[in-house]
Amino acid sequence: MNNDFKTLIDFLDRLGPEVSGRALPEPHTAAAVQLQRFARGACDREERREVCAMLQLHPAWLRWLADRVKLARTPVPSMSPAVQ
Repeated sequence: MNNDFKTLIDFLDRLGPEVSGRALPEPHTAAAVQLQRFARGACDREERREVCAMLQLHPAWLRWLADRVKLARTPVPSMSPAVQ
């Protein structure tokens, strides 16, 4: 596993659930696309550097990114036909 992701996953595992009612700052569209690629593990080395720099400028986006990483790690349950 990529060291960048292991560090992020270890961090996420230590966090509890987010408190309801608190608004999370969301990144603007271009940054959101790049952060989502990072969360899926689709970034190359240069893009990972850009994401790290972006997160240093906008540390509040880390929670938003963490949620996307969790979603990427969560298996989607298969939909079975309804039994009648």
